[in-house]
Amino acid sequence: MKKGLLPGLAVLLLWQILFMSGFFSPLVFPSPLAVAESLYGDLKTGELVLSILFSLAIILGSFLPSLILAFFLAWLAFRYRSFDPWIEKLSALVHPLPGIALLPLLILWTGLGTHIIVLIVIHSVLWPFYINIRSGFRQVPGVWLDVADNNRLSEGERFLSLLVPASFPQIFAGLKIGWSRAWRAVISAEMIFGTIGSGGGLGWFIYNKRIFMDTPGMYGGVIILMLIGLAVENLLFRSVERRIAYVYSQS
Repeated sequence: MKKGLLPGLAVLLLWQILFMSGFFSPLVFPSPLAVAESLYGDLKTGELVLSILFSLAIILGSFLPSLILAFFLAWLAFRYRSFDPWIEKLSALVHPLPGIALLPLLILWTGLGTHIIVLIVIHSVLWPFYINIRSGFRQVPGVWLDVADNNRLSEGERFLSLLVPASFPQIFAGLKIGWSRAWRAVISAEMIFGTIGSGGGLGWFIYNKRIFMDTPGMYGGVIILMLIGLAVENLLFRSVERRIAYVYSQS
């Protein structure tokens, strides 16, 4: 048996023991079997699958514009140093602001729609992207920049051939932070914003289960939420990290 399964089995065993103890009502603390049955039913009907796909689509649709804008701001601050203090002050001002706190303003300014959740996610991931990209650009050795100048590289060539590869570890760290913040932001926004637009995501799925007192379904939604985060961390980010470590060890 893989060691990675032992913690999960221990949690399930403790969960079942607590349920059988009778200390908690099944409406508050359902059994693992009830949660598994609810998960199977929601997956079979397709409700849970559609909710997951909706949330992931929101994140994917927010990542690209966030990354483009973060690269532009970081390049602007790096290329034209007079802009750097202004962008840095803007980042320090809005970065600590939770994206969900912008919900009332965004509704007032732009009206109702799924785009509200997209804007909240963009705000949540833009600034970690920018901070890490800016840090990576500033750590590029000056001699490398001198070599680029001596070879008369254009701005585009210097950006793609020098700045981005040299800053990749910091950019990758920004992607990890951005993903975690995007996942939290989209779930929080969906719980509050609901199904206005083309559908509801995983956050609304969990909140809707609570409204109708479907506690096993609510627990199942939370478990899926954690499993997706774990899968992205282990299957995507850790594999890329191992690849980066291998490349740097060979250089």
